[in-house]
Amino acid sequence: MKIAIEDATGLPEWLQSHVSEGHLDLAAVPVPEDVTGLKTALQKERENAQVWSRFGKPDDVAKRIAELEEKAKGTGKGAEDAQAKLDAMKNEYEGKLTEAQGRIQKMMQTNAQASLKAELAKAGFIPEAIDDIAMTAMGRLQFNDDGTPKVLTSDGKPMIGSGADHGATLTDLAKELAASKPYAVRDDGKGGSGKQPGTNGGTPTRQTVTRSAFDAMSQTERAAFSKTGGKVVD
Repeated sequence: MKIAIEDATGLPEWLQSHVSEGHLDLAAVPVPEDVTGLKTALQKERENAQVWSRFGKPDDVAKRIAELEEKAKGTGKGAEDAQAKLDAMKNEYEGKLTEAQGRIQKMMQTNAQASLKAELAKAGFIPEAIDDIAMTAMGRLQFNDDGTPKVLTSDGKPMIGSGADHGATLTDLAKELAASKPYAVRDDGKGGSGKQPGTNGGTPTRQTVTRSAFDAMSQTERAAFSKTGGKVVD
């Protein structure tokens, strides 16, 4: 199966080699273990193609720009008109491209947040705390060129974890958050938790935190902390 590709520069480098004469041969593309990046790259290409389609094919646009730039080099009204058209064309294209890129960014954030919520649930966070914690943790995510999330530490450095090239995954992030916010994590009394089964299964472990730590919590985290019987100490 082949699909038309207007501009291969929007694809990851490993995928660009499979584009020939304006078409991507999907049959020749090796199936990656994680197809999230491929899906995002193709979506980005579709967005770029929609922007280009409003102006014509890339070659036609480049030719038109070259003609206007040549006319703008002169003097008089003709040069002024050419420059005005060139500026208008540039502004319109940049505006639509920015809009398309904004939609792509929003899509990546939405997908990443949904995936992070799922990982928080797996890590044992109580349901009422998941939305707020996920929203706060989104500030620790950036996105690679292929659309996959890149997890950062709380001070903005790449987080080390179990992912490709030793980078952290959303699972790693969820586990770190669970360790740092035990008041919002239920205790199922499983092996390794430090509790015997049935002692406090299904509920968060009672915790104590300092006043400064409590003040730094969000409203939802405070509610979750109070619900577990947590105690604030000075």
